[in-house]
Amino acid sequence: MMKKLMVLLMVLAMSGFAVAGPDWNNATGDGLWSTAGNWSGGILPGTGGASNWPAIHGVSESPLINANVAYQWVVQHGIYGTQSDALVVTTGGELTCHEYWLGGQNDTYNDAVVSVDGGWLQADIFKIGDSQSGTLNVSGGVVTAKNAGNQFLIGASGAWSRGKVNLTGGTIFADVFQMNGSAYQSDSRFFIDGGMFKLNGQQETLVNDYITNGWMLTSAGKVLDVSYDATWNETVVQAVAVPEPATMAILGLGGMLISRRRRK
Repeated sequence: MMKKLMVLLMVLAMSGFAVAGPDWNNATGDGLWSTAGNWSGGILPGTGGASNWPAIHGVSESPLINANVAYQWVVQHGIYGTQSDALVVTTGGELTCHEYWLGGQNDTYNDAVVSVDGGWLQADIFKIGDSQSGTLNVSGGVVTAKNAGNQFLIGASGAWSRGKVNLTGGTIFADVFQMNGSAYQSDSRFFIDGGMFKLNGQQETLVNDYITNGWMLTSAGKVLDVSYDATWNETVVQAVAVPEPATMAILGLGGMLISRRRRK
């Protein structure tokens, strides 16, 4: 029997699934990720021998990250159930992980939400709407999946993926960028009204295709400008005001800008 158990554990480890991980419960009521008592077992994820596969689901108040917390292998957020409040990363907060699963296989069809208004959130693979619903709101700070091969996926993994990203400030970096890879639906959206979205290398064609499909949008009176910065080898996407018709005519940009205009 013991031999069979050991084999099962080895198979689970090799297949990439966590055997167990600490669950967020906000037991102290202070709402802070960095409070050990807010996690099952009373140990911060990834420290003191605790698993670095934390799970955030089914609790009315999600964590606030306002300090540098331990590296996590996988953060499971909104897996098999969601919560009403958003995980918030704010000034002074820093979370780095290999993968962040935001909204997956929850049958409630409610969004699991992350809000970044400052600080730093880094994931090698960021799945937004992984098999179900997830929303990322960025109004400040930095979200990055920039290193070579790192993936920023919006509704691009799982049969029923639906992801939403709202960028109104701050910066999102990515290397591999994919949207709407679901087998059954393609209603994920990336709304940009401020801040900047930066991609490694020349990826203007990919971004413009997503804009043409209506998957990347901005607000009325603005257009998504897509440009390549050779100095940093980055494709930069940002919302800019639509020039007045007379200015567009003088610059000869009328036809060029119309194809990029996607309003909310």
